[in-house]
Amino acid sequence: MDKTKLLEFQEKIHERLAITPTLPPISSPSSHSSKMVGRVIYPINYGADPTGGQDSSDAILEALTDAFQLQTGLQMLPRVADLGGLIIDLQGGSYKIGKPLRFPSSGGGNLVVKGGTFRASEVFPGDRHLVELVPSNSVKQTEISPEDSFSDQKDQDSGIVYEDVTFQGVLFDSSFRGGGILVIDSARIRITNCYFLHFTTQGIKVQGGHETYISNSFLGQHSTVGGDKQEREFSGTGIDISSNDNAITDVVIFSAGIGISLSGGANMVTGVHCYNKATWFGGIGILVKSHLTRIDNCYLDYTGIVIEDPVHVHVTNALFLGDANIVLRSVHGKISGVNIVNNMFSGTPKNNFPIVKLEGEFHEIDQVVIDQNNAEGMMLKSTTGKVKVSANGTRWVADFGPVLVFPNRINHYQHSFLAQSGEIPANAVTNVSNNVVVVETDRAVTGTVSVIKKTEIKKDKMRLRCLVCLLLFLLTMSMEFEETLSFRRRDMTKLSEYQDKIQERLMITPTLPPLSSPSSHYPKIVGKVIYPIGYGADPTGRQDSSDAILEALTDAFQLRTGLHMMPRVADLGGLVIDLQGGSYKIGKPLRFPSSGGGNLVVKGGTFRASNVFPGNRHLVELVPPNSGIFFEDVTFRDILFDSSFRGGGILAIDSARIRITDCYFLHFTTQGINVKGGHETYISNTFLGQHSTVGGDQQEKEFSGTGIDISSTDNAITDVVIFSARIGISLSGEANMVTGVHCYNKATWFGGIGILVKSRLTRIDNCYLDYTGIVIEDPVHVHVTNSLFIGDANIVLRSARGKVSGLNIVNNMFSSTSGKNFPIVKVKGKFHEVDQVVIDQNNASGMRLKSTTGKSKVSSANGTRWVADFNHALVFPNRINHYQHSFLAQSGQIPANAVTKVSNNVVVVETDRAVTGTVSVIVYQ
Repeated sequence: MDKTKLLEFQEKIHERLAITPTLPPISSPSSHSSKMVGRVIYPINYGADPTGGQDSSDAILEALTDAFQLQTGLQMLPRVADLGGLIIDLQGGSYKIGKPLRFPSSGGGNLVVKGGTFRASEVFPGDRHLVELVPSNSVKQTEISPEDSFSDQKDQDSGIVYEDVTFQGVLFDSSFRGGGILVIDSARIRITNCYFLHFTTQGIKVQGGHETYISNSFLGQHSTVGGDKQEREFSGTGIDISSNDNAITDVVIFSAGIGISLSGGANMVTGVHCYNKATWFGGIGILVKSHLTRIDNCYLDYTGIVIEDPVHVHVTNALFLGDANIVLRSVHGKISGVNIVNNMFSGTPKNNFPIVKLEGEFHEIDQVVIDQNNAEGMMLKSTTGKVKVSANGTRWVADFGPVLVFPNRINHYQHSFLAQSGEIPANAVTNVSNNVVVVETDRAVTGTVSVIKKTEIKKDKMRLRCLVCLLLFLLTMSMEFEETLSFRRRDMTKLSEYQDKIQERLMITPTLPPLSSPSSHYPKIVGKVIYPIGYGADPTGRQDSSDAILEALTDAFQLRTGLHMMPRVADLGGLVIDLQGGSYKIGKPLRFPSSGGGNLVVKGGTFRASNVFPGNRHLVELVPPNSGIFFEDVTFRDILFDSSFRGGGILAIDSARIRITDCYFLHFTTQGINVKGGHETYISNTFLGQHSTVGGDQQEKEFSGTGIDISSTDNAITDVVIFSARIGISLSGEANMVTGVHCYNKATWFGGIGILVKSRLTRIDNCYLDYTGIVIEDPVHVHVTNSLFIGDANIVLRSARGKVSGLNIVNNMFSSTSGKNFPIVKVKGKFHEVDQVVIDQNNASGMRLKSTTGKSKVSSANGTRWVADFNHALVFPNRINHYQHSFLAQSGQIPANAVTKVSNNVVVVETDRAVTGTVSVIVYQ
C-alpha cells in the first residue's frame, strides 16, 4: 500500500466517522429507517418532512404519542410519568405545521425536544400556538388580579401533568398566525437557546404551574435590529407570564407591542434586553401587574417599564436608553415595598423626561426607595433630595418639588446650619409643607443651609410618612477540553490490524436493534461520539448498565489528542458520550478513570441507582488519584440523576471548570451535587430535590440531605431550583456566587435552611427564599442583595467566633402572612466585633424591618426633653456609632437644642427652654 492509497483510506474512514449511519438523507422524509435509536425519537422517520415542503404536523404528533407511551413505570410529581430522559431530535429540519403540536394530555416528564424549526403553514389557526402543553383538565384562564395571582402557600395537588420538559435549539416561526409555545399548569419547563418569530399573540405564554425557566432566547414579531419603518404596527407580546415562581434570563425581545407581561407573583427577570417597540409608538418593554417581582440587570432600549399598583417590586442595576423610563401607574391607588435603585438613564436633553413618572394618584404609600440612580438628558426623580441655600437673613427656604417623586410628602427632616458671619444663632425648622422646608434663625446672619433628603417612605395609619434630612456633614461609617487518527505506519501489518479494529467499531446492521434490549451490534463510536448502548448499556433500565458505561468511560479517556489542558489533564478533543435518551440502571458508582482528562461532554439521558447501589456513594464520581487537578472542562448536560434514596448524584473532587447544566437531581440522601476542592464548578438551569414536590408535601418534616454542597472556591450556582432537602445550598468555600436560585427545600419551622454560608467572600444575589431562609455563620465579606423572602423566611446572623465584618444586606423584599411579625434579620449569639455592616433599603410586609439605620420622629408639647428609642429598628443591641437630629420649632420660639445622651440604642435631645416641637433623628450602626 503506497502513501496515496493510505490517504484515500484515511479519507474514507473520516467520511464514515463524520456521518451517523442510521439517519436517512435529509432531502425527504423516509419510512425505511428506525423511528427510534436508543431512546432518541426522530420525527423524520415518522414521515415528517425536514425540508418544509409537506405538512409534518401528523407525523410529529405521532412521534409525540409514541414518546409519551415510553414510560419507565416511575413517576416524578404525582400524575407525571417519568419518560426516562427521552429525546425528540428534530435533526435540524424545518417542519411545516398546519395544526398545533399539542402534547399528549396524559402528561409526562424528563423529555427534551431539540434542534430544528417549527413553521406555521397558511392554514394554521390564528388563535393557537405551535406547541401546546395543556393538561386535559385545564380551563382557559381568565384575567386575574394581582391579589389573586399568588399565594404564599404551595399546592402539592395542583393538577400538574408536565414536568422537566426542555425545548432546546428550536426556532418557532408562527408565520403571523398565532403564537409559539403555550404552557399551562406545568412545572420546571425549560425553554433555552430558542428563537421565536412572527407571532401575533404571544411568543411564549405561560399560565399557571411553577418554575418555567426561559433563557438565552430571542423573540420578535418582525425580523429587525431596530429602526424598522413598521415599528408603529408591532403588536403581540413576546413573553406573557400569568404564573408564579418563573425566571426569564438573558433574553432579547426585539419586536412586539409588549416585551414581557407579568401577572403572576414571585417572578424574576434578569439580563433581558427589550427594544420591542418604542414608548412613543405605544410600546411597553416590561409590564408588571403583580407583586413580588424582581427586575435586575436589564436593558430597556427606547421602551420602558410600566408597573401597575406596585407592591413589592424591585427594579435594580438596569439601563434605560432613549427616554425609556419607569411609569408607576395607579389602579387602586396603592404602592408599597418598591425599590428603584442603581439604574442608569440616558435620554434627549430637550425632552427632559423624568426617570420615574407617576400615572394617577397614590393615596397609600409605604416603604418606597427611589435612589442612587443616575441620568443624562433626563430629569432625576427620587425619594431623596439634596439642596443648599445661602442667604443673609433669618429665613432659608429649600424647595424639593423638582426632585421628589411624590407631591407634598415630607415627614422626617434634619438640617445643618453653616454660620459664615462669626455668629452662632439658634436655628430650627419652622415649616414643612408642599415639599418645601423652611429653616429660621433667631437673628439675622449670613449662612448656608445644606439640605440632604435621604428617604424611606412609610405609612402610619394610612398616612404617608416621608423622610427629609436637612444637614451638612461628612459622614464616615466605620463598618469596611478529537481523538487523532494517525496513519503514519511503517509496518503495514499494524495498519491492517488498525483497519480491522476500525471496521469492528463501525459495524452497523442496516436496521437498528429494537429498543427492548441492548445490542452488541450497535456502534460504540461514530466520529468522536461514544454510545454506551454499543457497549451493552440497557437504555430501558431493565438490566444494570454500570459495567458497560464504565467501559465506555475507559475507552473515552484513552482517546487522547496528545495535548494537555492543565498539567496532568489530557485533552480528549471534544469527545461526547451520548446517552441517547436512555434510562440506565446503575448498581455501582460511575467513577471517571483516575488518569484524568478534559474537553468532554456527557449528555442526554438518565442515571438511576438500583437497589444495590451503595448508600454512601454518588452516581457519578470525579475523584483524582492524588492531590492536584486531573479533570477539567467536563460538561454534564440534560441528564437526570435519580439516586433512588441511595447516596448522591455527582461528586467532583479537585476538578476545574466542570459544568452541570440543564440537569435534574432526584431522591438523593446525601447530596445532589457535592464539590470538594478544585475551582470553578458552574451549575446552571438545574433542578434538585430529594422528593418530587412543588411544595406543601406532607412529608416535608422528614426531608434530609443537601441539594448542593460546595467546599471549594470560585464556583457559581445560577438559575437553580432546590425543591426538597434539609439544606438547599451549603457553602464552605470562599469566593462563591449564588444568583437566581429558588429554594423551597424545607421550611424554616421544620428545621430547613435554604442557604447555609460558612465561608467568606460570598455573594448571594437575586435569589428567592421560599419559606426557608439564609443562615450566615460569622459573616465576613458576605453580600445578600436583590432577593425575595416569603413565608417568614429571613436571614440569621449566627455567631461562632463573634465577628461580623463587610456584610451588606440591601435591596431585598420580605413578605409573610402568618401574623408572627418575625424580624427580617435575626442575630443569634453575641458579636463583639462589628465592622462595615450595611443592612438597609430592604422592605417588608408582615415582618419586622431591622436595619443598621434608624429613623424616628418624636413630638412633645411644651417640653424640654425628647427621647428617640431605636431598639425596635436596629439589628445590633446597644450600638449607635453616628447620629443626627433636626428640631422643628412649632411654638414660635427657636430654642438652643442638642443631643444629650446616646446609650442602649436610645438618643435623647434636649432644649434650653420649654417649647412645643418635633425632633427628627437618624442613627447609624
